[in-house]
Amino acid sequence: MKQSSLLHRTAVPLDGQETSAAAAAPDSGEVNHHPDTTPRRFYFLVGDWVWWTWALTALLLVAGICGIDSAFLGAMIVTLVQAGVVLMRDRQFTAFSVQLRVAYLLLLTIAYPEPMRWLYWLPAVGTLALTVFGYCILARILSLLPWVHRERYSVARLRRTFFSAPNLNRVAHGGAVPGGLCTVEAQVAPASEDR
Repeated sequence: MKQSSLLHRTAVPLDGQETSAAAAAPDSGEVNHHPDTTPRRFYFLVGDWVWWTWALTALLLVAGICGIDSAFLGAMIVTLVQAGVVLMRDRQFTAFSVQLRVAYLLLLTIAYPEPMRWLYWLPAVGTLALTVFGYCILARILSLLPWVHRERYSVARLRRTFFSAPNLNRVAHGGAVPGGLCTVEAQVAPASEDR
């Protein structure tokens, strides 16, 4: 049986150990919650094109902050292309992956006028945090919108939303991780972890 390349997405932490989505999911198609599949501190997903587009976007934003104004446009173009690819993949404007990229592009567009450019440090720091630590603040904020989740707002939900560690093992259904780290499942611990 031929396996998809998505089965082999690997997070390579600085400690040299690897966690792959395939290793996270048993043959039954359920997520493996074995203690050895704990979330990593660093997520360098070098085999994932989406990780590379976020890394390129982060570099372009840093270059723009350092004075290369055209880098801001480059970051917007990369984000627009990534949104288009994800839209073609997911085939729905309402898909969370598409909403995330549209919101990100909107943030970059709002920050583009000269008096607003100081705002670019927010997506620059956030995107660097995503590419290094796997933490996506925008995905976590969007997960609170009522059309994304029907869960009641509570202190426990807010704690899980902003303080749970990212974990690809939570989205490794059958080994595939189509949304990667920028999914609600990878970013926000489920209610069952509130204990």
